[in-house]
Formats: sequence, structure tokens, C-alpha cells
Amino acid sequence: MSRARQVRIIVLQILYAWDTSGEAEESTALQIAHDSTDNATIRLRAMDLANKVWEYHPQADAWVQRIAPQWPPHRQPVVDRNLIRMALWEIISGQTPPKVAIDEAIELAKIYSGEQSPAFVNGVLDAALKEIQTLQSPPQSG
Repeated sequence: MSRARQVRIIVLQILYAWDTSGEAEESTALQIAHDSTDNATIRLRAMDLANKVWEYHPQADAWVQRIAPQWPPHRQPVVDRNLIRMALWEIISGQTPPKVAIDEAIELAKIYSGEQSPAFVNGVLDAALKEIQTLQSPPQSG
């Protein structure tokens, strides 16, 4: 398993814990990271990414609410909601190529979520990416 995937799995666990408790407790994140790996670099990267994603999650949720109004974040499975948040942050921040962020979210949904989740996660992230690309493309001259 790649280090990047290990980081994402730990981040998903941290986000799940924070999401279900409603608050980003550092002690919870530290315990999850410590229990997940002995690699200090992976733990630090996971903690950093989890904090950034959690800070961004209100914007991500608002975006998803607009893209998929029939499945607002509060109605989504916790795993799906946090995979989408993480992938959106990775795309928006420029830290990860969009295709990689989306593919990783889909793969993790296959492993950790329900049967319909990979298609849902893909659909939401694909719609978001199309919006991002539209906003970033230069205006067409006539």
C-alpha cells in the first residue's frame, strides 16, 4: 500500500471520528494516528491533512449541497461525506491531481462504504471537477 493511501485511510478515520462527535478533538486524532502506524511522517501528514480538510468542510458541504440537493451531506453516509470532503480539498488545494484524488476516493469508497457509494462519490466529484475546470478555463474569444 502506498504511503499516500495510508495517509488517506488515517485521515478518513480521523474525519469519521470528528464528524460523528461534532468536534475536531486533537487527542482523538493523535490516538487514531498513533494506533494506525508507527511511521511518524505518515502520522504527521495524516494529522495535517485531516485538520485542513476539517477546516474546509463547511465549504465542501455547501458545494455538495448545491451539486446533489437530493443527497445533502447530512443524508450521506459518514464515510462518503468525508471521502468527498477530502477529495475536494485535495483538488482545490492543488495538492493532488484531480484524477488521482477522485480515483482514490472511489477506491476507498469501494473498500469502506456501501455498494452504491463509489458511483455516488464519483458523480459528485466529477460534477465538482467540471465546475472547477469551467471556472479555471480562459474565456473563449469570438
